[in-house]
Amino acid sequence: MKARLIAAALALLALPALAGQTEPYYDVDTEVRIEGTVREVLFEVRYKDKAPFVILALEETSTGQLYRIETGPSWFFGEDLHAGQKVAIVGSLVRTEGDAKYVIAREVRFGGETLVVRDRRGFPGWRGGAAQRGRRRGRVF
Repeated sequence: MKARLIAAALALLALPALAGQTEPYYDVDTEVRIEGTVREVLFEVRYKDKAPFVILALEETSTGQLYRIETGPSWFFGEDLHAGQKVAIVGSLVRTEGDAKYVIAREVRFGGETLVVRDRRGFPGWRGGAAQRGRRRGRVF
């Protein structure tokens, strides 16, 4: 009986490895603030059968460190960002990919405004999907 319990526990521990890498999530304990210059604006599919996300390739001003910033789905992110623009990001540092660090944004500040894409707990403002289009976008302050 004890051997079966141990085997079952080991099998459960192995499931995440067998299933592959899990999607990153917002962790308030890893929140960072970054100021820098947008080097590139990309549109990448993050979740199967969903709208592409706006991803910013950002170079931090003080260190030159490269970051990939996930903001939100393209339909939700109604503000115009472009390469060369100065921005400030508040977000969760979730991992490092090669030379770039990966951040999920909560706030994006640019042009004297702040676009809020997630609440203080990290929950996305686009909950409810594209059906919320037009009724709910990132709040600009």
